[in-house]
Amino acid sequence: MTAGGQVEGAPAGHGTAAVVIEGFTGSLALELAAFNVGAKLVEPGYAPTTRFSENAGERMAGMIPAGYAPVAQAIFAELGSGQYTTEQDVAEGVWRAANDTSGQLRFPAGADAVALATVCHSPYSASC
Repeated sequence: MTAGGQVEGAPAGHGTAAVVIEGFTGSLALELAAFNVGAKLVEPGYAPTTRFSENAGERMAGMIPAGYAPVAQAIFAELGSGQYTTEQDVAEGVWRAANDTSGQLRFPAGADAVALATVCHSPYSASC
């Protein structure tokens, strides 16, 4: 599942949707464990060379309010200014999740996603 482009306009909406998906997947994993079925969450980072990015762009076209556009443009510009996730990163994340037997829920895919997960899942982080 991805929240990319499915939330109207604001990156904060994307973050909110991502937290909801994480909570849902965690709850689903607990419920399905009784049936010996697992649920995992592959969390790709910014992936401009994949269909994820292309699909999100199409869905978001015209959805950012004019007054918010400068803020959104600054956030989107920052996305392209460093590490990003490739198709291979996503495939490796899916493979790790499918073959995991440790009970781990989250599998970041891509250097940027790994860096973000390290910060966001720290007990000292209030920024994610």
